[in-house]
Order: sequence, then C-alpha cells, then structure tokens
Amino acid sequence: MKIIILGAGLIGVATAYYLWQDGHDVEVIEREPEPASVTSYANACLISASRALPWPNPGSRGTLWRSLTDANAPMKVTKWLDPTLWRWGREFMSYANEADFARLARAKLGFARFCQDELEATLAATDVDCGYRRDGLLYVCRSDATLAAARARVALVGAQGYDVRLLSRDDAVTLEPALSGAGVVGATLAVSDAQGDSRCFTRALARWLASRRERPVRFRFGETVTAKPLQRMRALELSTGAGRLQADAYVAALGPHTAAFGRSLGRGVPIYPVKGFSLTVPVRDPAKAPTRGGICEDSLIAWCPLNSPDGPTMRITTGAVFCGDDNSYRDADFRAHREHFEALFPGALAWDHPSIERWACQRPMTPSTLPIIQRDPTHANLYWNCGQGHIGWTMSCGSARVLADLIASRAPSFDLADMQRV
Repeated sequence: MKIIILGAGLIGVATAYYLWQDGHDVEVIEREPEPASVTSYANACLISASRALPWPNPGSRGTLWRSLTDANAPMKVTKWLDPTLWRWGREFMSYANEADFARLARAKLGFARFCQDELEATLAATDVDCGYRRDGLLYVCRSDATLAAARARVALVGAQGYDVRLLSRDDAVTLEPALSGAGVVGATLAVSDAQGDSRCFTRALARWLASRRERPVRFRFGETVTAKPLQRMRALELSTGAGRLQADAYVAALGPHTAAFGRSLGRGVPIYPVKGFSLTVPVRDPAKAPTRGGICEDSLIAWCPLNSPDGPTMRITTGAVFCGDDNSYRDADFRAHREHFEALFPGALAWDHPSIERWACQRPMTPSTLPIIQRDPTHANLYWNCGQGHIGWTMSCGSARVLADLIASRAPSFDLADMQRV
C-alpha cells in the first residue's frame, strides 16, 4: 500500500518506521523545514513510563481550583472562557473518580511499558544513537507531604509491575551527590525509566528511513496539508500547495494541530493544546550538576542532562498552561526553571551563557490523557495516531506499532479498549 503520514514529529516518524517495516510505500508530509521542529523539538527527554498516570483523578477539582487562583501553580488555565476547553474539561472531569482513575491507570501504565519496549527494539534494529540510557530516573521530594504522596505512588505503580524504590535522603545523595546541599527529605528511583534526546532520535530515524536502498521513505517538508470532506464524510480530499495527495491510506499524526485538521473534515477530535516551557542551559560545573534525569515532586520541574557539540547541557522543563493556540512565551515563564533547579543544584549551570535556548510547545492532551489510535469511523482510509500528550517520547514507538497493526488488519499488539476515541 501507499501510505501518507501527516506530520514528521516523534509520532509521525515512528509511524513511518513501523509502516516501512510492514513493506508499505511511505511518504511523510511536514509543514516545517525538518522533523521534530514543534512539540518534539525540546521536550523533557525523559522516558518516564512509571509516571504514566492519568491526569484526571479524585483530586482534580482541587487542582483545577489552584490552577485558577494560584499564580505559582505549575498548571494554569488562562483561557477559561474557551468553549472548546469547557467541552474538553467536562469529559476530563467525568473521569475524575476512583473507578475511572484505576481503570485508566492500569491501561496507561501498561501501555507505557509496552511502548518503552518497542522504543528499545527500534533503537536496537536501527542503531540510532540518541543518548538513550535505561538506568533509572530520580524523583526527589523536598517536603514530608510529597514524600508521603511518593510512597503511595510507589505502591500504586508497583501493583502494575514497576520497580520504583523509596529512598532516604542519604540514599538519594549517594545516588546523586550533587544533591548534598539541597533540602531533600527523600526520593524515589524508578529503576526502568530512561532518558534520551527525542529530537535527535526523530531526526536520526528520519535520515535512516530516507536512506534505505529498498523503499526509502520520502519526506516532503515545507508543505501544509488541507482537507475537504466528500460524500457526506465518507470520502476526503487532501492536498498541499504542490497538488492533490493520492494514497491508499492516510495517517494523521499532527500533534496539537490534529484537532484543527479534524474540524476541517467535520470530525471532532478531543484534543486540547497544553503549553509547556523548556530551557536548555550549558553546564558550568559538572561536579555540581545531576548525572541522570529526574523530577522535583514539589515544584514539578524536570531535568535531563544532554550532550551537545559544544559540551554538556541541561534540559529543564515545567508548566502546563491551558491557553488555546497561544504558543508565545515571556522571560517570566522561565523563572521557575532557574529558581527550582538552583534550589537543588546550585552553581551547576551557566545562566549567563548566550547559547541558552528557550522554547515553548503545546502538548496534544486528550480528556483521559490516553492517546487516540484508531481508524476513522467514516473515512475508511484515514487513521488517527495522536493525543500522546506530555509523554509522546515515551509512547512514540508503541503507538506506531499498534497503528501499523490496525492498517495491516492484525490484532493490535496492545489492547485498545481503554484508549481515547474520536
């Protein structure tokens, strides 16, 4: 079959790989000049399968109130009169109960483990080097309250087969000596969680696919796809500035832009963009910097050490802002990154360096926070692979594997019963 994939981010390129493996003729269309230029460009770089818990939970009403009233809350709602957000939010809150949380947690944690295994299989098969390390991520606690919550989380994910270990302060400092001067009361170590440069992975895999002697994948950059429904939504016409697209099947992997694409076809896709912010800062003193990725449970900043051609850097991410299509940022949006990172690792980074990179991106969140991986209900040759949210890096290859199963009419490699649907 000839298959056209819309979008060359993590999900689109991973999907191209699995469809190429199945013997299809694959083409990828991307409006940006190269892969991984939007949501996949500067994310947290953590493969945090053990953290794959659904956002809607019995405490969501309190979280929502704080997002509206606390200027320092990591989650904020700034476009609260948006009717699209209200529709999304109603479904989100419908899952904010014990029964649905338990059901979605089982599905999401299980899927995340499956996806990480698929990612590792892809890395082994292609020899793509993205600095992947599976030696655990550290989740540090600076208060007794977050340590107690961490203890409960250890039990929850442990019941789903994850090895997450509760650490004393001394254990945490032994594992990460740069924390010796920080006010840390304890931590957890998620043994199988990992890290790697997702932008590097996406671009290297795209090059690998394009360089195959047999059926090289074709990438078309700088082209925006427009869609038009035909025959009362039983057919569709897709085109770019270069003309009409012709294929046996199409895959929509457009990240936060998927909902707008769906609207152009008359299809409601339950995705809302949630903005996050990242800093990439050169390391000044490696002895004071963390050696592995992690998250502060109190401030919810994440960090990941990366290597660049100019030396070691640190990726720092935080924030979840419900602000519609606004992808702008201000200097103030990055103050928490520096403040909370310095509280843990003082003096480690070169905050005055001219090459510091600021970035904002929108994560494609569904109300259940599980992805949409399915065939369209009426367009028989259109498939959706989207809504992986804030853990697209973790879920990329597993989502692609299951999507390839659907196109091949195979039984899905993972049960999709609890996934979000269009």
